[in-house]
Amino acid sequence: MKPVTQCPVCRSEDLRPYAMVKWSPATLHFAQARCAGCGLLVSQPQATDEEMREFYENIYYQQIWPDPDSIWVENSQHYRDYEWPLFQSLCKDWPPPPGGRAVEIGCGYGVMLGLLREEGFQVSGCELSTTAVEVCRQHGLDVVVGKAPGVPLPKGEFDLAVSLHVIEHVSDPIGFVRELVELVRPAGVVAIVTEDGWTSQYQWNRLKAQLSGRLSPLHTSPDHTFVFQAHHMVTLLRQAGCDSVETRSFSIVPKKESLHWRLFKGGCRQLDRLLGHGDYLLAVGRRGFEAL
Repeated sequence: MKPVTQCPVCRSEDLRPYAMVKWSPATLHFAQARCAGCGLLVSQPQATDEEMREFYENIYYQQIWPDPDSIWVENSQHYRDYEWPLFQSLCKDWPPPPGGRAVEIGCGYGVMLGLLREEGFQVSGCELSTTAVEVCRQHGLDVVVGKAPGVPLPKGEFDLAVSLHVIEHVSDPIGFVRELVELVRPAGVVAIVTEDGWTSQYQWNRLKAQLSGRLSPLHTSPDHTFVFQAHHMVTLLRQAGCDSVETRSFSIVPKKESLHWRLFKGGCRQLDRLLGHGDYLLAVGRRGFEAL
């Protein structure tokens, strides 16, 4: 583990203890700090690059997400119901060129690439896990092994670059976003989906823990390195060379919920919508014509 001394977004060195879970050998991160400058949630201490490489190459898919068939079914439906319509609504003035090229960084088992292929894109992908890459290739997808920064793909040759639920796992979010932007042509689009760092349900759980004298739980999974809010994504995309950025938060509503959860979660979702938050957020940026 290594200490984090500075927020990667606003460069503040004022990182205050925020949340913690019980440590175990399989836990990648077990504590969070909150940046007093911009509110970014930072795993503190943070796993080293070698620890993270070992986790994502040999543990993440093999032990946490070992069933690619069920993930294809579930995520395909989610992407059709939520991420893809929301992306289309934010990109009404960007009709993708016929046969446009799309790339996904951290493509996992390739579910979004499959959707983009169905939408008419020529697709490519990059993924750190050789296990996940093998599954992608079984689906006929052009995917290479690699990570960002350092993606082994040509820069400036794609019309769309996407990354879903990856940026919260990386140790260098600035370099990660910069490379996504570099992959697209001028006026190309970058779309990033990640978790929203603020939800009313989590704040309620945090308040209950504090009132009972317990440590607040982590906001998200202990394998997440950073947890962002919309303004963080706007900053990162603009700094990387996007001249326009839009964000939208959303929550996935299960098809079946108990009455208790329909009332409690439904109330939280309604409050989050009013406040502009949700379980997840989509950030879409358009690369400017000036050189990065």
